[in-house]
Amino acid sequence: MKTDFTRAQVKALLLVASTSKRRTASPYADLLATAIDSTTPVAELARIKEQAKTILERAADRRHREAATLLYHAAVASAFVHHSALISGRPMRKQEALYRQFADAWDGRPLGRIFREAAARAASDTVE
Repeated sequence: MKTDFTRAQVKALLLVASTSKRRTASPYADLLATAIDSTTPVAELARIKEQAKTILERAADRRHREAATLLYHAAVASAFVHHSALISGRPMRKQEALYRQFADAWDGRPLGRIFREAAARAASDTVE
């Protein structure tokens, strides 16, 4: 999964997520809410991550690709933050810069807090 995003791509991802309360704007709002819920078990987060990959592969347009990408990263970051679990094959330290971008853009919101914590832990942990 591609994780090196331009500033414009990050903004587009954030636009998708910022409208997630409207089902027509984000068809994956329920999955995103489940992904960032601290009580969602690791197995469910892994399932959501895999579902996001499938959505990404089948996406008919940019909006769906961006929503799937955000969903993927939200599930990975949430598993890492809430359960100290690694559900992605890519080392968390390689996600740090992207997660800092997401955290800055979502500052003060639950999604931003998860990404900020994931980035901070990725920078300080020796967990791969």
